[in-house]
Amino acid sequence: VGLLILPLLAGEFAVVLMTDVLIFALMAAGLHFMMSTGGLISFGHAAFFGLGAYGAALLSSKLGVSMWLALAAAPLIAAMGAALIGLFAVRLSGVYLAMLTLAGAQILWSLGVQWQDVTGGDDGILGIWPADSVAGTTAFYYLCFGLSVTAITAMMAAAGGRFGLLLRATRDNAPRARALGINVGKRRWAAIVIAGMAAGLAGGLYVFSKGSVFPGALAIPRSVDALVMVLLGGLHAPAGPIIGAGVFTLLEDSLSRLDYWRALLGTFIVAIAISAPGGIGGALSSWVTRAQRRRS
Repeated sequence: VGLLILPLLAGEFAVVLMTDVLIFALMAAGLHFMMSTGGLISFGHAAFFGLGAYGAALLSSKLGVSMWLALAAAPLIAAMGAALIGLFAVRLSGVYLAMLTLAGAQILWSLGVQWQDVTGGDDGILGIWPADSVAGTTAFYYLCFGLSVTAITAMMAAAGGRFGLLLRATRDNAPRARALGINVGKRRWAAIVIAGMAAGLAGGLYVFSKGSVFPGALAIPRSVDALVMVLLGGLHAPAGPIIGAGVFTLLEDSLSRLDYWRALLGTFIVAIAISAPGGIGGALSSWVTRAQRRRS
């Protein structure tokens, strides 16, 4: 309810900032789905975010496709990239899977930098603006709100349903899951594709929000941001990626005006990690549980 009425109460800057929070929450939610439900660690989640951003930008700028078609294509393009990376990644587990996703992201980042005729290299792709119907700050905010909430809710439903239960089985005991007839590789591959689609949609929204895209959308720092958002919010808290994206984005915005802001941001993150090992969402959940017990 607060997010719905935000544009009516806050100024334009606050609406733009919360638009970023919604976009990054969607990106982080995809990674959270992989890590929490599937136990799949990714160090290259920016690959899917960047594929969606560049896919939408290229369709809009090079082919003249409308924003709506470009936005619809963004998660599909990211899903294809996730499907390809996932074919190799599901053969591994743990840190080896994480490093393979990182390698995939680095390959795509290199293409973004060096394939200048298509991607524009370090100059990026400029002039990517939303359709007239959602060109206003408030209208685009509600577009991001609707798509992000719908996608995050769908992933939560998948995590709590049959697919999520079987995926948890592959996470907790893969040999036993195979003995029960569960196709472990197929389940993990599907989880990576779903996470890639969420990140790709976030990337498509991001490029129309900013009007441009640069290779940084595919770079390691973007992957680290998503990972920090998930861990800040809480890996096992359903609302973890939403809380983590909000806290991280707001901290980054408020501290970036100061000298040595990156050191300050790191200090805040370390302090939160020490005081709430289970993430902010996990700490809130524990507090609510204790309060309910005291009442009873």
